[in-house]
Amino acid sequence: MEMLILSSFGFKYGVPLDVNYAFDVRFIPNPFYVAELKPLTGMDEPVKKYIESFEDTGAFLASSIFFLDFVIPRYFKAGRRPLHVAIGCTGGRHRSVAVTEWLGGHYRKISSDPGAGFSVELRHRDIGKDQEV
Repeated sequence: MEMLILSSFGFKYGVPLDVNYAFDVRFIPNPFYVAELKPLTGMDEPVKKYIESFEDTGAFLASSIFFLDFVIPRYFKAGRRPLHVAIGCTGGRHRSVAVTEWLGGHYRKISSDPGAGFSVELRHRDIGKDQEV
């Protein structure tokens, strides 16, 4: 079975070396600078609500899904595996985690169809690292 890996990372710790595609979400306003959101992560509802409140977040998710829906089957058909897509923000704690979770939910739903032929793995490389910028 084919494998789609979706991972979050912080650019300040470097782009993961084994990625096929890296997306940059640093254009979305950073919850790190909102006092009550700073200690949380992109897996927490208040951070997700903050991030999804920006129109650009929805546009980015729609554009990413459009791109990945095109690439995923072609990538696997070419015999390349796994397909690793990484989403990066500054520290890898808020924006990239939330976006990775949203994309992961979307592709897990698709992969649950027995005919999909792939599974999804989520990774959050830098979520627990020191977040002082």
